[in-house]
Amino acid sequence: MARPHFQWGSILLLCLGLEMGLVSSGSGAGFPLTQTDAILYNRPYTELKTVAGKMGMRYQQSRDMKTGTLSSRWTSLKFSQNSRVMLLNNFKIYLGFAVAGSKGRLYLSSQDMNNIIRPLLTPQVFSHKPVLKKIVIDPGHGGRDPGCSNDSLGMLEKDLVLAWAKQLKDALQKRGYQVLLTRHSDRYVENTNRFKYANDVNADLFLSLHFNSVQRPSVHGIETYVYTPLGQPSSSRSKVEEIDLKPRPANQYDPWSTLAGFNIQRHLIQSIGGVDRGLKRARFSMLSGLNCPGVLLEGGFFSNRTEAKKIKSAWHRKKLAEAVALGVDAYHDTLKKISGKDA
Repeated sequence: MARPHFQWGSILLLCLGLEMGLVSSGSGAGFPLTQTDAILYNRPYTELKTVAGKMGMRYQQSRDMKTGTLSSRWTSLKFSQNSRVMLLNNFKIYLGFAVAGSKGRLYLSSQDMNNIIRPLLTPQVFSHKPVLKKIVIDPGHGGRDPGCSNDSLGMLEKDLVLAWAKQLKDALQKRGYQVLLTRHSDRYVENTNRFKYANDVNADLFLSLHFNSVQRPSVHGIETYVYTPLGQPSSSRSKVEEIDLKPRPANQYDPWSTLAGFNIQRHLIQSIGGVDRGLKRARFSMLSGLNCPGVLLEGGFFSNRTEAKKIKSAWHRKKLAEAVALGVDAYHDTLKKISGKDA
């Protein structure tokens, strides 16, 4: 698959590892972080046509008025009415709220504008830009917590995420990052102790590694999670609940987690192929108390025999590790470009 290029707006294309671009301080960067064109379902929304204009992108709406596309030379954003899925150059991203339609116009939640579009298209507008030198890898489960399993293939999640973590550590260290693990052996670690360890060592990025399992064996693919932004529901449900209104330390880093998560997910799909299950959001406890950007990765399904056989292979896990490392590099390149220095 050819590597996509990204151009945000029409002012300037900044190549990041020949893969991504960002607008300069003009055009889209002047778009305020709060933009409200309508109040729908008791929350603020921004019309997609407004978003396109401020980003220097073209806007096209389908004849049935149900889908809207924002596009520039290298970039395409596709939205559908009543859907929470956005496609950025055909990579799947889950919105907090469904796209709304009113009087033949399509609207994006203003929260999604600030929590997803801004971090991906104009991250330079956010303050307190992070550096990226120290990374904590968190192999999920361990000890008395085996995680998911595939008995027919003799697989335990706790064992294979640890093997994956060690391969990822090697890949990141070769790139010059300082890398630490929350566990080096088969031992149990409380989820709260995972983010506490990352905070204690002053991590710049936290990567929690997992594999998936569901009742339907046909389900397969890769998905990436970041912590759910304040005031929005997680991707697994549509209604706002009380827990969604309580801020957590991780919410301070929402833009940067989104940027890191998207870069990692797209590189995983580009490198591994298969089903893109998207960039999603969840209130995972191991992410909640982080004092740095954090991402949780689900590298495939134990419950799908074909995918499980691949996961059992050290060669495939090495490929997963290299893909994650490429995503981390892309995120790092973006940080360096927008900060104007070696981040």
